[in-house]
Amino acid sequence: MLTAPVCEACQNRMVEVVETMDDPNQPYRLCTICHHRLHTRALRPIEWYNLASIHTPTKPLLHDDFYDEDGLACQPEDDFVATECELAPTLKHIQHELTPLLNFAVTRWYLEAEVIQAFKQHDALETLHAVKMRFQETNNVEVKSRMLEIAADVIGTEASDWIRALWYTYDEPLLYPLAAATSSSLPPDEGLALVYHQLSTVSRNELPNAAFFCLYRFRSPDVLDWIESHCEQFDDHWGSLAAVSLPTWSRMKAWLQLGRPLSLVALDTMVNCVEGYGGIYVAESSPRILEPVPSEIESVLLQYQQNDPVPRVQTNVSIILQNRNDLFYL
Repeated sequence: MLTAPVCEACQNRMVEVVETMDDPNQPYRLCTICHHRLHTRALRPIEWYNLASIHTPTKPLLHDDFYDEDGLACQPEDDFVATECELAPTLKHIQHELTPLLNFAVTRWYLEAEVIQAFKQHDALETLHAVKMRFQETNNVEVKSRMLEIAADVIGTEASDWIRALWYTYDEPLLYPLAAATSSSLPPDEGLALVYHQLSTVSRNELPNAAFFCLYRFRSPDVLDWIESHCEQFDDHWGSLAAVSLPTWSRMKAWLQLGRPLSLVALDTMVNCVEGYGGIYVAESSPRILEPVPSEIESVLLQYQQNDPVPRVQTNVSIILQNRNDLFYL
């Protein structure tokens, strides 16, 4: 005997409405009461949480213009006070069970450090099994992406066979999280080869941005060789990527001698190693320029500035020289 589907929000009453407004490919399946609350921005916290754990909080009717991270309505058209039984679960209450923990992770805007730590208290193979099941069961790209983030930040090499297999069924919207999981699970040479192959299909204009988000977690000097052979025009992302790829002074000096665009990338790379200049993803790795030759740094930079005396070059050379003791690994 078939069981009637239950409302995704309250998980109590029967489904009466299929709402396609946010996503026709993955509609909300709701009772009449929760459907009304959805459109009046008055979902109870547990109702928001249940929907967000399936659809993610990035959907227009669920996002943070209308609800905070605990599911409390910020702009409800219908005033209400949530009762204790209508509150969303907290990490403290669900962290010891994998399925509720996966649900919680999907409701977050990003994978927070305390959530990662909670996952690490579980057996890696059990986590991998649960993550793979959730990945296979959903068509929601953002949920799939979150599962790959968990593989990257929690599971690591235990996920190698799964991650390797996913490259054979590659889905373009998952390129960045799949590359991140690859950096954590596969040997560097194998992982980089897979990512390089996929980046070869990216357009010239999109390549610097895609390259950064696919490669920055590898922290491999091999990436510097790849940049050297693929950088055809200057873009801020090249310097950010080079900064986290274990750059050496000899490499920076060589790029300066090669001229634009690599000379500008070299200056950006060094500036990105100065605290406060590199952005959040770069700052996470605390990059430095390795193997410097202190006696020649100033003369090389000033000579380049003389040959290319544009404002950007002058500004960057000034920043580098003022912070040389911090950005070079002396």
